[in-house]
Amino acid sequence: MGALEDRHAVTDGGVKGPLKVVAPVALGQLQLADVALRFQMRYPRVALTWQLEDRPIRFAEVGCDCWIKVGPVPDETLIVRRLARVERLVVASPDLIGDRPISGPDDVTGLPFIALSPYEGCRVGLTSAKGTKTDIAPNVRISTNNILAAHRGAVMGAGAAILPRWFIENDLASGRLVDLLTDWRAATLDINAAYLPARHQPKRLALFLDVVEQGVREIPGVNSAETTDDKKIQA
Repeated sequence: MGALEDRHAVTDGGVKGPLKVVAPVALGQLQLADVALRFQMRYPRVALTWQLEDRPIRFAEVGCDCWIKVGPVPDETLIVRRLARVERLVVASPDLIGDRPISGPDDVTGLPFIALSPYEGCRVGLTSAKGTKTDIAPNVRISTNNILAAHRGAVMGAGAAILPRWFIENDLASGRLVDLLTDWRAATLDINAAYLPARHQPKRLALFLDVVEQGVREIPGVNSAETTDDKKIQA
């Protein structure tokens, strides 16, 4: 082992090897990329592949070690570790709202709506701060599977949209978007990490999951999620 490798062995605890992670495009690019990069810099002998993909993947075909996904993981063969929950708001631009009075869920159904699939469709469930539940049937004019497009459409005034707080925090602060129903929220979405079951998982994966979980919980509008019912990776 050379001098450089000797120094790394001392500082990184011997953590090394390939680590391939698939993450959602927006979350992976805007929030988690720095977390992943800092992890690799802390463990420089880990060869990190950071792949961004919104579509469901076939885990075995992709050959990854970890799949970070917003929403349910459609693969019962994987162990799923819930990292956090995402708060979602019904928002629109001030220009779209105009002088329209909005005091409750029924008042937004007449607005044009941008649906972010697969999370929204012809009906959207909402829950009030008091726990009351209701459904609305939005007037969907645009449907997209891309959060960047949904966000852009909402800011331009093309329609109201349900977007995660972490993605629109600055827009709310600047007034570019308005929280239409301050006492109501769409269903939260889980941020999950999925991986193959194994008796002995590599230490690098266990360490990465702990780091990314902490990073996720520091994102504005993301709430801590209990993981007591999840299987933990053995370091």
